[in-house]
Amino acid sequence: MVDILNHSKYLILTFFFIGCGSESNIKSYRTPKKDFGLEIIQKEEISNKRNELNLTWILPDTWVPSKGHSMRLASFDVPYSKGVGDLSIVSLSGSSGGLLANVNRWRGQVELEPINETDILTTSTVGESKMGPYRVFKMINENKKGKAIIAAVLPTGEKTFFIKLTTDVQGISELEPSFKKFCSSIGESKL
Repeated sequence: MVDILNHSKYLILTFFFIGCGSESNIKSYRTPKKDFGLEIIQKEEISNKRNELNLTWILPDTWVPSKGHSMRLASFDVPYSKGVGDLSIVSLSGSSGGLLANVNRWRGQVELEPINETDILTTSTVGESKMGPYRVFKMINENKKGKAIIAAVLPTGEKTFFIKLTTDVQGISELEPSFKKFCSSIGESKL
């Protein structure tokens, strides 16, 4: 048993000295951050999508790019005093099913009954972006304070852009001005 232990000591020392060559053989490596560089890739993907579409916007300082699903051109976490809202930008060709269908789909997401086109037009407001006019819709379920959406529809002829912020009643109250300012900043890049 003693021979095995002595032999093991020599074997370990041999590996130690072989492994410890001159300093010129020392190598160092940088390991990625905990996110494995995904945040950087994600920001690049968002930037690339924006460039592919030739879109520009002025992002409020507190909004953070986030990972959305593949239908989204861009996604942002939008913080406010009681939490974080989810903002998405989606582009679809043409009128994309029309205003009535899209607004009533959003109303369904916050458990509100559908309304007719006249009500949709009278309850919305109009804003002006660098690409033209857009219409803003607020959908607040007063019975379910945790569910609210503010959305903008920006038609450009060939495409329609849908900018939707999902949050709660408090979030809509706090974020509506910055949401409208963001929508107004959307334009086409002059590349």
